[in-house]
Amino acid sequence: MARKSRKATRGGQRSIPWLWVIAAVVLVAAAFAIARHHGRPFGGAMSPGKSSKAALVEPTQPTAAADEPFLPIEVKSDWDRMRLRTESEFLRIAKGSDRAALNRLTSRTLRGALEDAGVTREMIDERPGAAAAAGVGAAPVQWRIQVPPRASLFKINDAVAQAMEVLGGEVISGRERPGRVLGTALDLRVGYGDRVTHAIVVEPNPDLSDTGSEIAFVVIDLDPASEPLFRSFMESKIPFTIALRPDLPHAGRAAREVKDAGRELFLHLPMEPRGYPRVDPGKNAILLDLSRVEIEERISRSLGALGDPQGIVTRMGSAAVNDPDVMHAVLGEVKRRDILFVDAHGSGPSVVEETGEEMGARTLTLGATLDGSGSPAAIRARLDQLIQTAQQRGALAVAVRANSVVLTVLEAERDKLEKEGVAIVPASKLVL
Repeated sequence: MARKSRKATRGGQRSIPWLWVIAAVVLVAAAFAIARHHGRPFGGAMSPGKSSKAALVEPTQPTAAADEPFLPIEVKSDWDRMRLRTESEFLRIAKGSDRAALNRLTSRTLRGALEDAGVTREMIDERPGAAAAAGVGAAPVQWRIQVPPRASLFKINDAVAQAMEVLGGEVISGRERPGRVLGTALDLRVGYGDRVTHAIVVEPNPDLSDTGSEIAFVVIDLDPASEPLFRSFMESKIPFTIALRPDLPHAGRAAREVKDAGRELFLHLPMEPRGYPRVDPGKNAILLDLSRVEIEERISRSLGALGDPQGIVTRMGSAAVNDPDVMHAVLGEVKRRDILFVDAHGSGPSVVEETGEEMGARTLTLGATLDGSGSPAAIRARLDQLIQTAQQRGALAVAVRANSVVLTVLEAERDKLEKEGVAIVPASKLVL
């Protein structure tokens, strides 16, 4: 009877709630991590010596070991996000009176996110006088951030919003206003609920520029049928970005060779120009009268023909790039695939940049063209102009029409660019 009774009891037991056990273990581990890391960097602190493009004023904050608790927090994983959220909740609920600790945690998390967006520690000025002069509103922490004129306010705003979301906070208010010197300034208030912890103003400064200028050469009109020229570009030591048309014979084979050569491959996408149909952009072009579904299908078909390249360069397209509906459809597909869109249509209006900012898609505008139709001396003179432009802007994307003469000049002048402080990079490196 006793044996039978024990069997019945065992069979009647309820199953162990394993999910609750796991949740309890995770919470205990998180609490232990907070206790260990409170006041110290966790999630991986960025080194104060981390390389940066911006040439700015000297740091106003010390970088000694005593400053370690104020270093940026780099969020690398979901585990980091959970620990940050847990510590933020702990400071707000269990230690509500210790607002300084919450402000420090918020500052470090924001700094880490801003560094990923290209805003270095030296760009952030916390001096009350500087903040007041920039029109920063009242808050426990007031930041004035100066950035180069070409910095993306959208990316900075997005970085701040995502950092606050990790902490369980939010951007309480945000607006754009005219910059004090030029362009547009971004005015943000962030915090928790209705309590503002940080007032942040981001404004462009014309005196700031990248220390190392960069230039990208996007090769267009390279026909795989011209074997010697194609092979010369593949064997060059210059990191060209190669844009191929999907409708050319053997485009798939050529795309594989480009990738095998370690080149960045872009789709040279035909788009409707002004004067269409008299001016024909080519097969499977993106036209104004196509539906969103048809546009997505044509982009997908063209990308597939090249084995999913890393970006898109417009071919013609002066009408298409100025149509908001078309560009919403195109850039929606670009964002979904996480590739770069290069507007190479030339002069004339375009909605690409503003639509990309609105949608969060990566875009780049072609800044110049290097044609091989002139003499070597004329090409060198044009290249000198491009070097100066890259140094002034900090970055420049140039279309290179495939030609043996222009390739020879670029090969010969490559060392000169390096001496001038202009690095040749693939096109995607120009965009964060």
